[in-house]
Amino acid sequence: MAAKAVYTYYPVDNVLEETHPTLVDLVTREEMKRYFDDGVRFWRGSCGGVKVYILMDYTNLRMNIDELDFYSTQVKRMLDIVAITVVRYGGELLQRTAGRMTAIKLHTPSNLYPNRDAALKVIRGLKEGAISLGDPQH
Repeated sequence: MAAKAVYTYYPVDNVLEETHPTLVDLVTREEMKRYFDDGVRFWRGSCGGVKVYILMDYTNLRMNIDELDFYSTQVKRMLDIVAITVVRYGGELLQRTAGRMTAIKLHTPSNLYPNRDAALKVIRGLKEGAISLGDPQH
């Protein structure tokens, strides 16, 4: 995993956006831990310790499905420390499936949408109270 995620924080919206301009292939537990450590480090340095909405683009992100249990523990750590919720979009079928499987393991909504606009609409709806997590229409 030479490539890394790119993080952008939008303080007005309290949204931390994560993108992957080049392939990030999380194969080993060490790579997964380092990847999530980078996210926590960015959050600590840029978001003032306030939990954020994470807008995550799955494009160019792959993870080793054989390490789903470990990957899920790292996602849980992000949810516990950093995120109000994570709203995901894009990516290949296998990564989208891994995201859904992770959500099932963690008993959380998968919040997986087809594109960035749809994902942002969900974040705005959550912030405005117009929708709630697990709403079957979203």
